[in-house]
Order: sequence, then C-alpha cells, then structure tokens
Amino acid sequence: MTVATPDLARTVAVIGAGPRGTAIIERLVAASHRRDWRGPLTVHLVDPFVGRGGRVWRHDQSEVLLMNTTTCQTTMYPDASCHAVMPSLHSETLADHLAAEGLGPGDFASRAAHGRYLARVLETAEADADPARLRIVHHGAEAVDITGPADGIQRVRLSDSRVLRADAVALALGHLPTALGPRSQQLADAAVRHGLVHLGPDNPLEVDYVSLLGRESIAVQGLGLNFYDAVGMLTAAAGGRFVPDDRAPSGLRYLPGGDEPRLVVGSRSGMVYRPKPDLGPEPPAPHSPQILTGERVLELAVRSAGVDHEREVMPLILAELRRALAGAGFAELATDEVLLRWLFPFGRRGGETAEAHRRTREVLRGSLRAATDPDPAWVLVYRVLIAMRTQVNRLIDLGAYTTDSVRRDIDGHLRNAFASWASGPPVARVRQLLALEEAGLVRFLGPRMHLDIDDEAGRFAARGADGPAILCDGVLEAHLPPVDLPAYRSALIGAWRERGEVQKDSWASRGSRRRMLTGSIAVDGLYAPIGTDGTVYERRLLVGVPVSTAQPGSAITAEPGTSAQLLRHAEAVALRLARAGGALGDL
Repeated sequence: MTVATPDLARTVAVIGAGPRGTAIIERLVAASHRRDWRGPLTVHLVDPFVGRGGRVWRHDQSEVLLMNTTTCQTTMYPDASCHAVMPSLHSETLADHLAAEGLGPGDFASRAAHGRYLARVLETAEADADPARLRIVHHGAEAVDITGPADGIQRVRLSDSRVLRADAVALALGHLPTALGPRSQQLADAAVRHGLVHLGPDNPLEVDYVSLLGRESIAVQGLGLNFYDAVGMLTAAAGGRFVPDDRAPSGLRYLPGGDEPRLVVGSRSGMVYRPKPDLGPEPPAPHSPQILTGERVLELAVRSAGVDHEREVMPLILAELRRALAGAGFAELATDEVLLRWLFPFGRRGGETAEAHRRTREVLRGSLRAATDPDPAWVLVYRVLIAMRTQVNRLIDLGAYTTDSVRRDIDGHLRNAFASWASGPPVARVRQLLALEEAGLVRFLGPRMHLDIDDEAGRFAARGADGPAILCDGVLEAHLPPVDLPAYRSALIGAWRERGEVQKDSWASRGSRRRMLTGSIAVDGLYAPIGTDGTVYERRLLVGVPVSTAQPGSAITAEPGTSAQLLRHAEAVALRLARAGGALGDL
C-alpha cells in the first residue's frame, strides 16, 4: 500500500484485541524501532475487551474452558521459521509465560490463561513503544461502522459515539455472531411455542447453559470442541463434580449437582473428536510425507481436468499411513481395512449406524487408552494425519480439486475425519465425557442425526439415522456460527453490506472452473475487501475467520517453528498500516 495523498491523519486503527489484533500491534512496535521509521504515528486499538485478551480469550472468564493445544504449541512472537522483516524483540511462548503458574510445556491451559498471556504481550509491546515514535491508545468499545473512500482517510465510528480518523484500518474480527438459519429458526420458534429451550450456534462464553438445567433431556447437535466445551460448562453450572475412581473405565466418577439433563448427542458424521495424545513436554518432530509429498501435490495441482479426491488422493493418504506404520513395525495395522475403520468408525459417509451408542463409547474408550499411554502406533497415525491434512489443504488452496469433489469428499466427510483425530480436546475432557456416559447422562445417537418438532407432544424429537426418536425438552447446537457474510449480525459488516462495500467470495476448481460461493468476504491481495461494484477498499485490511477463503487454514493460535500464518499475516498488515500512515516507505 502506498500513500496516495499528502492529507495524512498519521493515525491507524486496529479493530479486535485477540491474537491477531495483538500480533499486529506487536509487529507495529517492532517496525517503530526501524531506523527509517518516520514517527510519530498513533494506533487506536478498539475492542470491548481490550487489555483482557479480546472477547474469546478474555482473562476474566471461567477457568473451565480449555485450549486444545499444549502451552508449548502457542506463541505470539515470530521466530526464524516466519522469515520476519522486522526482528522480534521478545521470544516468550505461552509455556514460558505460564511456567510461573505451575504449567508445563505439555499441559493444556485454560483459555483465560491464554488471555493473560495475550494481555502480557500487549503490555510488553506498549512498554517497548517510544511514544514519540508510536503511540497506542485503547478504546473499550465496538466499531459499528467504517466509512471513507477506497484510498483515503477512514472514519471509524465507535459504539460510544466517538469517531476516529485513520489512514488505514486493520480488522481482526474473529468469529462473528450470525442470524439463525431457516432450520435453526424453526427450532427456536418451536421452543417459544412449547416452552422449550433452543440455544443456537455461538461462542461457548455466550451460551446460557443455566437455561438447560432442570430439563429432562437435551438434544445436542455436534460432537466437536464446542460439545466438549458444553460438557465442562454445563456440569460446572449444575455444581457437579468429577472425582477419581480407579474402578470406572473413564478413571472418574461424576457426582451430580442434581439439575443435569441427559444429553442426547449426535452429528452428521457421528464422529466424536478423539483426545489429543499426551506427548509430554517435547512433542515428536512433524511427519515428513514420503508419498503425498510436496512434489506430488504440485503435480496433482496442475492437472487440467481437476483432481477427484476419492480416486486420486485418498489412495495416497492410505499408502502414506501404511508405509509409516509398516516402517515402524506395526505391519498388522498397515491395511486399508484397519485404517478405514480407524478413520471412519461409521463408514466413509456415516452409513453404518447399528449400535451407535456402544460403538461411539468404544471409540472414546479406545482412544483414551491410546492417548494416555500413549500408544506409539496411535501417535504415529496422529502425526501422519496432521501432515496429510496440510497436504490436502494445499491442494484446496491451489484449486486442484473439482468442485464436486470438494463438496462431496472434502466438505462431505474428510474435514471432519481429520478434525476428529488432529483437533480434539485434552485427555481430561474425554474422561469427563465418559464419566457422564457411565452416570447415564449421555446418549450417543451416532451419524445422520435429525431433529423434528413433535407438536402433539410439545417436544423435540431427536434420532440418529433410522433409529427411534427420543423426545427432548431442548436443543443445543454445539458449534460455532458459520462463516456467512449475508447472515452476520455485526453492525459494522451490516453497514458495509447495505452500502455494497463488501461481497461474498467464491472458489473455483481447476477442473470445471465452476465457482462455489463460500460465505467468506471477498478480498483483493489477501486483505482488502471488494465492493459489489468492484471497488477495492485498500485502507481496510481484514485478517482471520471472515476472510477464510483468501486465508485458508487460519489457526486460532500460532505454533512456534511452523512459519505460523497468523504471525506472517500480522506483519504484512502492520507494514501496510505503517506505510499508509506515512511512518514507513516501501520496503
């Protein structure tokens, strides 16, 4: 971004004080130490939870909600793998920060603890900033609108009625609340009609778990991380306790608080997330692909007809797993039959539904044993699948797959299979889930969960596949809101929508070239939103979840030694802000 006009405010703004917003501030401070920095520059940091880690990670939240990465897997400072333009002034990881609290590198911290780390990183950056070169101003408010020409001064209107002038604005908005979809709205209307409860997709911090207490049965849609969050938050709200019990398969016994409902749980695939293996303070090195290599990815990506995942890529993934297992001495596991059963407990597309509850419980108990020991074969599969997920994401980014294959194979079942292995919760949370099941408080419906409204009974009816219906007093949709521009309830995004200053993105495969709308915000050059008339708003720079099509694989934290995308994008945006504000020339 170059400065197009001498009319400079010498001010920039960062909207959002979570990991991405904090990283942008840290990179701006690092830039301000350059010899060619032309200060002063003021940066306004806007977030209702500024200085507390941002909305999702705020440090005053319940300690019940946990991260699903260990402390040694999170940092806010670029290392050599990031090839940063500006050197890092610090290198403290989350593990370093939490060592004083008694947590080790292999431990799972609470989200509140991560919020304390984010607050510390921000405080350190502010202490490092020379006010004569860079001044940081906090605003504990929400940005409700941003107006201004595509390449000129932006006016940022805040919820407290203040208006800020800025040469450029970075927006690190994270997951945004969305309006209910048609089916969710039907469930919500039925809840009002029959005196039931319906909780739609939301950040777990915003979910009213207390409203579920005293109900007989609650249908829960989703078996991922938000479901595990619900296990922790709901039992805490009920006043229940988990106590050690060597006689229980889970190793725990649940002592109810008295008002817990029974959870009737299922999902489209029926694949419950497995626990992360206990790898200790020094996790093994990432798996280096031998079959689905970087070269093979590039070879597949240039095929003019496009790639069919099931026919051309899945055999390579299975071959990678077979080779790794056989090479490590696990030849008895290195068969497609065994591997497919591990990857897809209910079949490739959730077609096998017999004895869903028992089979789900067996998957959880088996994975708990394997993750706790940990079983070297289990850990090897875990490592290989993480590497394979990276390669599949590269194929998607390169537009290699046909559109039909993305819809049918990747979105249809593969993403969930990868996530159920590589993005699971800590071992402790799976123990708690099994303890609830052993107490009779959880019923697994398996795949193809469906919810009906039984108006005659005045209740919801939950069933898995072709199984019998179970009447329930409420519904909890245990997943985050989707990335869906038309449904966003953000005042800021709504104002842009109304004026045509933003539009939906789309993705096209190399084969058919048919475009598929994604719900993500369309941007030019990774960051600048594009209006419905094609105008590129160069002074507005978006990072993270709302632009997930342009910035795919956008993780919630940055892992040391991995050239973390979060930190690389933060530096790129910080440099563009500094140039727009006249503090730096083109590098």
